[in-house]
Amino acid sequence: MKHWHCFGIRVVNRFGEMRRQIVVFIFILVVIPLNGQQKWSLENCIKYAIENNFDVKQSEVDLGIAEQNYRQSKWNLMPNIGASSGAGYSFGRTVVEGELVSDKYFYNDYSLGASMNLFNGFSMQNQISYNKFRKKAAENTNINAVDNLAFLVMNSFYDVIYYEELLKITTDQKELSVINLKKTEILVSTGLKATADLLEVNANLEKDEFTCIQTENMLESAWIRLRKAMNISPDSSIVLTRSVNPDIGRVEVNMEVSDLYKEYSLWSPQIKSFENTWVASKKYLNIQKAGLFPSLRTSASYGTYFYPTDANRDFSYQINANQNKYLGLSLNIPIFRQHNNITNIKLARLQAESAKNKFEQVKQELLYEMATNYSDLKASQSEFKQAKKQLEADTLAYQAAEKKYSQGMINVIDFYTAKNRMTTTTAQVLRSGLTVEVKKKIIDFYRGNRFWEK
Repeated sequence: MKHWHCFGIRVVNRFGEMRRQIVVFIFILVVIPLNGQQKWSLENCIKYAIENNFDVKQSEVDLGIAEQNYRQSKWNLMPNIGASSGAGYSFGRTVVEGELVSDKYFYNDYSLGASMNLFNGFSMQNQISYNKFRKKAAENTNINAVDNLAFLVMNSFYDVIYYEELLKITTDQKELSVINLKKTEILVSTGLKATADLLEVNANLEKDEFTCIQTENMLESAWIRLRKAMNISPDSSIVLTRSVNPDIGRVEVNMEVSDLYKEYSLWSPQIKSFENTWVASKKYLNIQKAGLFPSLRTSASYGTYFYPTDANRDFSYQINANQNKYLGLSLNIPIFRQHNNITNIKLARLQAESAKNKFEQVKQELLYEMATNYSDLKASQSEFKQAKKQLEADTLAYQAAEKKYSQGMINVIDFYTAKNRMTTTTAQVLRSGLTVEVKKKIIDFYRGNRFWEK
């Protein structure tokens, strides 16, 4: 009996130890990964998107194509060199010294030739320049694709942050409405409030619930846009984090947009891409003009053959005796080509004008874009400062209204007017604060700060 009792204690202890081990194991599998889940900053999201975005990858392919075209255009200045050899066995009738005879013989020939353009209206030189500027345009297009993707991810990132914070605000307001509903039920039951007030409180609770649902839906849409920009699975789950600037309302920006534009336009990949495209189009016009000039080409060749006869079947002798050499020049003068040269020149000139117009248009749009972003930054700073002051006043007003409502001193309409005003101002502080962050990053980017590369 004693031994059984001791065994029973040992079994219970082992079972308790096993249960603790299972609990610890479950904690490791579930709790720790949740607490240790990687948090994605804005920079992390942008870097991941750049590495996995198809548009960026395609721009890299286009850059590679432009690079190869540029290299080949330089190789085209080199001469064409080729060698050939042929061999055959002939049998049957053939003419030898005017007589038809039947014979079998082996035939073998060798040749080496080279040709080179000496002058073609500088078409090849302009082709090199054309491909050079096309390559530069592709380089800047690739950089611009990265920049555009970075700002697309940034906007989507802050949309998610905004709706997550807005959902917290609307959820808090809904919880306040639940508390107020319970208070109102008590006040109605004690006769301090009318039943109509209870109906009004309940209606506002349903309105807050609807606002929460709307915010959740907008948050999900923002998540979809961010996942798409990052090229991650639509059902993937990541946690975002952002560093909050405590002095965001004190950001001072003092600048002239024209000065900022001059500074940015010196290295702007977007402007450089269109500028290089315009210069390339002028080189293409020169290529078409070259079709009006004569072209001069030189060529040289060396050949020999082996043709055994009854008189001489020595291979080395015939190879030496049958040598032939050639060196020549050819001049090609265009006279009439069905008006193709003139038409091609006119089309190339129109394309150059179109490229120039696009270049000037991009510069103008960029200038107004920078002016808009700078104006938005200043406006959002002013709104943020004022919204914070208004939030302090609206919060005090709501707290006072809540006490008065509990004491039956104001009606439910006045109470919810104070509550909704506080909610609206809270959302305004959030929106203007995030706008300041976004616009500040854009202005810093214009100054050369590619913040995601830190």
